[in-house]
Amino acid sequence: MTSHILRAALQWALFLPLRLTLILLGFLVVPAALPLLAIEGPAIPFSQAPGNWRLAKLPAWAWLWSNDRDGALGDKRGWWHLNAPFGLGAYHWFSQLWWLAIRNPANNMRFHPWFSCPVAECDYRYWGDGSVEDRPGEGGRRLLLATHKATGRRYYGFYGVWQWSDTRALVIQLGFKPEPSDWAEDYSSDPTAQWKGLTFEVNPWKSI
Repeated sequence: MTSHILRAALQWALFLPLRLTLILLGFLVVPAALPLLAIEGPAIPFSQAPGNWRLAKLPAWAWLWSNDRDGALGDKRGWWHLNAPFGLGAYHWFSQLWWLAIRNPANNMRFHPWFSCPVAECDYRYWGDGSVEDRPGEGGRRLLLATHKATGRRYYGFYGVWQWSDTRALVIQLGFKPEPSDWAEDYSSDPTAQWKGLTFEVNPWKSI
C-alpha cells in the first residue's frame, strides 16, 4: 500500500497546479469565447422557472472551459436563471461568465480522460472503508485506485471524514472522485454520468 500512497501523492502534486492553472486561464478564455457561443438544439422551457433553456457552448478551441451538460445558461431547472447575480438572469453576459468561469470553472475537464475517471471503463480496488459520507455517523477513510482497462491509466482518490461534533467534521478529499458504489450504477441511459472528476478539498469546519 505504501507504493500506492506515494504514487497517489505524486499524481495529486502534478494535477493540483495544472488544474489551478487551467481554472485561472478561464478568466481570459471565457470572456474571449462568449461572443462566439454556438446554440445547439431547440429551446426547452425551464422546469422550475419562467423562460427557456438552450444548450449554448463555447467554440471548439475553448472546449475545456465550456460546459457540455448545462451550457452557458445554467441548469435546465432554471435555478441559475432565478439566482444569477445580474439582471436578465442566465441570459446576461456576466451571468454566463460567472457560470462558466467562476461557478463551474473549466467544467469540461470532467469529460477528458486526463482529468476525469470513466468508471464504466475501469476496474477498481480500495483500502479502508467502502462507504464514506460527510453525514453524521458515516465518516471514515478510503484510498481508491481505478485502473482503465484499455490504457492502464491510474486514477487515485482519497476521501476522509473525521466527525468532531454533532454537526461538523474535518473533510479531506484529494484526487479523483470515484467511490465503490459508482461501479454498481447503470450508465447506459446517460454515458456522461460515468465521468468522475478531480477535487482538492480540505475543510476542517464542514457542516454535516
